[in-house]
Amino acid sequence: MKIAVCVKHAIDETELKLDAGGKPLLDSAPGKMSAFDKNAVEEALRMKAAHTGEVVIFMVGTASAKKTLKEALAMGADRGVLVVADPLKLDTLRTAELLAAAIKKGGPFDAVLSSEGSSDTYSGQVPPMLGELLGIPHVGYARKVEVNGQTARVERSLEDSVEVVEAPVPFGASVVSEINEPRYPTLIQIMQASKKPLEEINGDQLSSDGSYKQASVLSMSSQPAVRKHLILEGTPDEAAAKLVDALVKEGVLK
Repeated sequence: MKIAVCVKHAIDETELKLDAGGKPLLDSAPGKMSAFDKNAVEEALRMKAAHTGEVVIFMVGTASAKKTLKEALAMGADRGVLVVADPLKLDTLRTAELLAAAIKKGGPFDAVLSSEGSSDTYSGQVPPMLGELLGIPHVGYARKVEVNGQTARVERSLEDSVEVVEAPVPFGASVVSEINEPRYPTLIQIMQASKKPLEEINGDQLSSDGSYKQASVLSMSSQPAVRKHLILEGTPDEAAAKLVDALVKEGVLK
């Protein structure tokens, strides 16, 4: 079974800094593998263990994003493909077009997995776009995936219910975090990852035709946090009573 997994070198939101006006400094922000993408990689590795085959990681990013590919390779993936392009200059549709072109070039694949959304923007748009561009059925919110012959059986985690659907192979699925617990690579696996194949493809040469950038972010700023700096004096019981009164006045408690 040949499985493609799409991952993202996402902005590390825990290390994100702001300028004086509250605008995120994206250019200097460090990156990491999107936390939810680890679940997609883990699920692909489990599918490979059950059916044998190959797991190939695909990503759109700059040269600095190679560490994310190597992390996926250290987890157990067989090889990686980096489509070289600046993600900050792409929208979700162009990202999906580049990934689809790379997957077609390296395919055919029996399954195309991804997370439901990246840990930085979480737009959730790329996975279903990939399904459309690749011409395969896409199943979102997957919490369990089983493949039997030429049929995939997927449990979808909805807000108040669980839906079970079947799709023909090849298929695409975007997984939710409860589908599994991602493994941690050992030191030996991390060292071995540097020896696994990693292909770089120029994004413009891979797919010169397409939408390019149809959508742009006009502005981005942090949510201001205003603290009350309320000091409650008295005994613990008195302070607790004052805290409850303050929360009731603020409408937090009723």
